Amino acid sequence: MHNTSLITRRSVITGSGVGLLAMITGCTNTAGPDDPATASPPQGGASGEWSYEGASGPQHWGELDDEFTTCSTGTAQSPIDVPSNAPLSSSPTTLDYTVADFQARDTGHTVELHALSPQRITVDGTQYTFKQMHYHAPSEHTVGGTSYEAEFHFVHQSDDDALAVIGVLATAGKDNAAWSPVIDAVPATRGGNSPEVTGLTLTSLLPDSLGHYAYDGSLTTPPCSEGVRWLLLQTPIELSTGQIEDLRSVHSGNNRPTRPLNNRKISQTGQ
Repeated sequence: MHNTSLITRRSVITGSGVGLLAMITGCTNTAGPDDPATASPPQGGASGEWSYEGASGPQHWGELDDEFTTCSTGTAQSPIDVPSNAPLSSSPTTLDYTVADFQARDTGHTVELHALSPQRITVDGTQYTFKQMHYHAPSEHTVGGTSYEAEFHFVHQSDDDALAVIGVLATAGKDNAAWSPVIDAVPATRGGNSPEVTGLTLTSLLPDSLGHYAYDGSLTTPPCSEGVRWLLLQTPIELSTGQIEDLRSVHSGNNRPTRPLNNRKISQTGQ
């Protein structure tokens, strides 16, 4: 029996002046590893350069730089395989996303979407500011051993530099009109910039049901810092095969394999 999770959506639609309030039950500094300020193209060889394959791939990240040792030694690493019978979180979470403009940018490891005005969530009374959203294809998290076509990470940071990440899994299905502006903004070449995505509300990118698994984990890219609060949505979104291929045409196979759960309990976080 799953616990009931409560996420409140609070979206402001500026064009019509209508406020929408619906109650749904159901990567550790500002410049993170997938941030344009710190990301480097996936090359191999020099210290600190990392990728998703070969000598600089995930199994070797901890050896590439002294700052990456947690990738090998950490005991609360992400992603994980979520057991199919894991309970959902009952922690109250409020999404305070408003209509905003965004900039897409390729980091060399993924494509990030950055908001040009503040977007926030509140988890268990702690407020986090949206930093960026990026994707991995195929998914990094699995559920009951099942992998998904893609996974999107909505990364948020609190005033004391704690991170909370909403994970959204994606399956192949119908064309998803809400995601079209985001996917259309994916740069045609690695390292490129795109025109702004205008008039987008982040809640439109999420599934209707926001029931989620919560656990304490880490960044899924070097330096693999721990202490990240993960909220992985149970219900995946659907993207068309064409939309998924558009994502994979720029970055494919940019997923870290799952890590041991160890003594962690799903939906019982220590934060």
